[in-house]
Amino acid sequence: MARGETHGLGYDRVDDDPNVAVLVATMDATAGWDSTRDLRRWERCGLGLVTGQRLLDVGCGLGDAALALADDLGKHGEIVGVDASTEMLRIACERATAATCRVRWSVGDALALDEQDASFDAVRSERTLQWVSDPSRAVGEIARVVRPGGRVSLIDTDWSTFRVDVGDDRLGARVRDALRVERNRSSNVGSRLGALVRDAGLRLLAETTATQIWTEWNPDDSPAPAGCFSMRSLAEDLVSVGQLGPSEIDQFVSTVHDAARNDRFSMSVIVFAVIAESPAQQIPGGVETTR
Repeated sequence: MARGETHGLGYDRVDDDPNVAVLVATMDATAGWDSTRDLRRWERCGLGLVTGQRLLDVGCGLGDAALALADDLGKHGEIVGVDASTEMLRIACERATAATCRVRWSVGDALALDEQDASFDAVRSERTLQWVSDPSRAVGEIARVVRPGGRVSLIDTDWSTFRVDVGDDRLGARVRDALRVERNRSSNVGSRLGALVRDAGLRLLAETTATQIWTEWNPDDSPAPAGCFSMRSLAEDLVSVGQLGPSEIDQFVSTVHDAARNDRFSMSVIVFAVIAESPAQQIPGGVETTR
């Protein structure tokens, strides 16, 4: 990989990554995506949090999304953030000093949450399911810990929708074909969120999408478009699935970089989001209760 170039981003083992600082910076950049801001506003309305409630953020990362909801929970509310990375949680802790509500960060596993059944009024998870080995199990855990009548928000990317346009249709087709098939992780889980919540016994209330579009990027100033992977990393992915030969990597990177320098570059990917609700409990006599 070229000196100073962003490596292939991966969030399954953050603390073992030699480029943790790059991952942190990329997460901050991703938080600034138009699609992220739009979906978080949509999520806030859909969750309808009120003062005194408890919110769990599974795969909370730097904690910015959950902390933005602190005012809704008020001084008697609580945020609990769970993440596999101690480094991410260290930064989240630093950023939580002025939070309106109580905050607790915890190292944990999305596939086996160390939280009691029906103990949260709301649970959110953003761009985490694509990094876990079993998204269905993770959503099952989320369904377990949300109270009857509580709400769940899931936001995730579907990388099979990723498109690159640099004026070369053959290059664009290679990228589409390469990302269509999932390899080693659930990279296309975004479009399956509705099915996942239904399979977990939750009631789907709403779903939406937002398209993240990049049209401006100077590869001489930044090794990758904001919040994204480098083009060399993308080329290496294409090689791994036979869409590109090893000797073609430099030409691929050069073609994309030249297009970006000459305002002939655009990229996009679709991010999906759902709001779901845990069914109310049935008590004797057939009357429902949400506790």
